[in-house]
Amino acid sequence: MTQARRNTLRDLMLLAWDLFRAEQHGPSPRTFADALMGAWRWFKGRPVRRAVAPLWANGDRPMHLPLRSMVQSPIRRSISGTHRESRARSLGYVTSTLGR
Repeated sequence: MTQARRNTLRDLMLLAWDLFRAEQHGPSPRTFADALMGAWRWFKGRPVRRAVAPLWANGDRPMHLPLRSMVQSPIRRSISGTHRESRARSLGYVTSTLGR
């Protein structure tokens, strides 16, 4: 047995076990055989789901998300309460003018 096949079967059994445990305390508990059949259906349907998924979901190309700066003023982080938005705006202005 190859390592790839062993990993596939391991992932399949983990999925079946998770399905079995998730529905153990429900109104109609699922048997492990039923959970294993569901896991096999999920694995066999993977190529079809991948074919109909949009390109960005297939992971064929890296996704780049533009993020703003993560740096925040310590004054802004310490603000809390009901009027935090207006206080943050005014204190941000004060902070920026002090640096001039």
